[in-house]
Amino acid sequence: MGYSILRAIVVLALFWGAGEYLQLPSILSVGVGLVVAGVLQFFAWYARKTQVYTASELRGKPFGELVPPIVVESIDSAPALLGDESYSQKVVGTKAFARGFEKVMQYAGVADGSLVEVQSALIAEPANPNSSHAVAVAVGAVMLGYIPEFESEALFSFLMNHRGVARVNTNIYLEVAYQESRVEIDLVRPYQIARGV
Repeated sequence: MGYSILRAIVVLALFWGAGEYLQLPSILSVGVGLVVAGVLQFFAWYARKTQVYTASELRGKPFGELVPPIVVESIDSAPALLGDESYSQKVVGTKAFARGFEKVMQYAGVADGSLVEVQSALIAEPANPNSSHAVAVAVGAVMLGYIPEFESEALFSFLMNHRGVARVNTNIYLEVAYQESRVEIDLVRPYQIARGV
């Protein structure tokens, strides 16, 4: 709370100072400063609210076949992770999400047997009953599988320090008819956020 009040005071002081320098009426410069401070306060509040709601949704209950809507809303603003173009990170448990691959095929408008290149989401799932550090892989709200258990602990910790969600480049190999679809993720270790993406 103290930081947000300080930020508002600084914004008001800057606009008042600029108004004095430009010889504008004080009421105008302070009024504009109040509006700008209010907008900044709203965005800061919204970011905090989203972070809290996302964390509570992650801890709420296991995902099932779909990711909770509030978590899906946070994907677009989630950090993107660097890759090395090797797509060497495999995803397990894909057979359990056969309907998810059907949805991907429909959304992408491609035939079975196609390769779909997308950005998927890596989502920490602390409520998962089978793992205390499960990391789900999803496209939009559609679950596709999990990072293998023996590889997920460090990634889970990394994600929980970044609102629980990150974006990664992903290849989805659709083999819907035979339920042999697979997912490969472009991800390097140690995990790094891609700046400006």
